[in-house]
Amino acid sequence: MKRILAVATFIVVEFGSADAQSSEKFVIGAGIRCGLPVSNFKEFASFGIGGELQGEYKFSGIIYGVATTGYTSFLGKDYGGGKTKSTGYIPILVGARIYPMKRFFTGTQIGYGILTSGSSSEGGFNYQPQIGYNASRLQLALNYNTLSIDGTDFSHLGFTAIFKFNSRR
Repeated sequence: MKRILAVATFIVVEFGSADAQSSEKFVIGAGIRCGLPVSNFKEFASFGIGGELQGEYKFSGIIYGVATTGYTSFLGKDYGGGKTKSTGYIPILVGARIYPMKRFFTGTQIGYGILTSGSSSEGGFNYQPQIGYNASRLQLALNYNTLSIDGTDFSHLGFTAIFKFNSRR
């Protein structure tokens, strides 16, 4: 009976530690995104707020892969007698992050971005360099996001606060 109990304890401990290790390799999170349009984009859009989903995969001690999507609504601007429509932004990005220190990272993501306004939408090449801080359950990141559609760049400074669902790091 003692052997069976010892073997059962061993199996539970091994599966428990394997589960902890696998959850450390892949972390899923969701949170809020705030954006401040710059360049051409600030001509017709003001402050933006939305949500973001993120997955992060650990390849090595300091190198991680990351995938991001979400939706941010940028409010329209007043122009004397009229107001521009709100503009939606949908990113579909993948990239890499490097953690030169345990909690701080830098990285870049590239992919496809979509701007929506009313019933129309347009998309194009999207890139986003970023820096951030990674706590055990919360990740904060500052980025410069540029979406290029037909030779016109729509850029904004972004800030995200992501709550990580399965992280113990």
